[in-house]
Amino acid sequence: MRALAEEKFGGPIALMDLPTPGIRTDEVLIRVWAAGVNPFDWKVADGELKNEMEHRFPLILGFDAAGVVEQVGADVTELAEGDEVYGYLFKPPIGGGAFAEYVSVPAAIVAKKPESVRFTEAAALPIPGLTAMDLVDAVDAKEGETVLIVGATGGVGSYAVQLATRRGARVIATARRANEVFARELGATETVDHTRKDVVDAVRMTHPGGIEAIIDVASERNVLGRIAGLLKEGGRLASSVYAAEVESLAQRGIKATNVGAQPDARRLEELSRMVDAGELTVSLERTFPLERAPEALGESRTGHARGKIVLLVD
Repeated sequence: MRALAEEKFGGPIALMDLPTPGIRTDEVLIRVWAAGVNPFDWKVADGELKNEMEHRFPLILGFDAAGVVEQVGADVTELAEGDEVYGYLFKPPIGGGAFAEYVSVPAAIVAKKPESVRFTEAAALPIPGLTAMDLVDAVDAKEGETVLIVGATGGVGSYAVQLATRRGARVIATARRANEVFARELGATETVDHTRKDVVDAVRMTHPGGIEAIIDVASERNVLGRIAGLLKEGGRLASSVYAAEVESLAQRGIKATNVGAQPDARRLEELSRMVDAGELTVSLERTFPLERAPEALGESRTGHARGKIVLLVD
């Protein structure tokens, strides 16, 4: 099968001809039609997790995918051959990824894809969608509250804006001038161009009494600590890049949470329901053929993508 892989951390990343994976009794083999590109992919490629988890080489990259079940293990009962599925396909050891024509994964972390979208859009959902759900749950966004979302127009942020708005929250979105209209289409009621204004000063000017919650998918610890000063007493904050200093923020009366997506078929089913009900729109920025995956990863590294980048595998 064709697969996008590397022989060592740091690359080069290249298209290789590798064996099609086998499956265990609790797994399914998926013919991949589309695969989502996430910052997690290039961090894995660079070796950022080499001291935390086992890896195997050639290391096939990619964790988000949508495709068709090609084969089911003997113990699998919830899925069948021919089912159209998607998922955050993470399993140890790292290296049997989704940037390939086939991927084998436990059936327990796969769900049927939303019926209303193509494989391309479905592949743009798992990691960012699950992360956004957890972020919004972590800050417990409520009707009438004001939520600042830092990094609002990227993969995770674009879903977080929609989910927070759906709960009735008033969303302030950080967005470059070119993305302000997009942010408002997602549901934001205010925008701050973080390239032209200081976010803290801008929000404090319009909300001098403070705000209730912050969702941040981009800031480093020192920056996030300053942004947290916008919160009222008892405010809530959630970071998807593990930048929240939970204990020190607690001393300031702030409930802080670091959030990381976990493979979860039940949560994927909820994402599918929201998409099919028209409650969540998939934000797809750009597609690349599999052989141009290094270019797609490079674009993801810039942090300027609006919505999601997806590889077309089949």
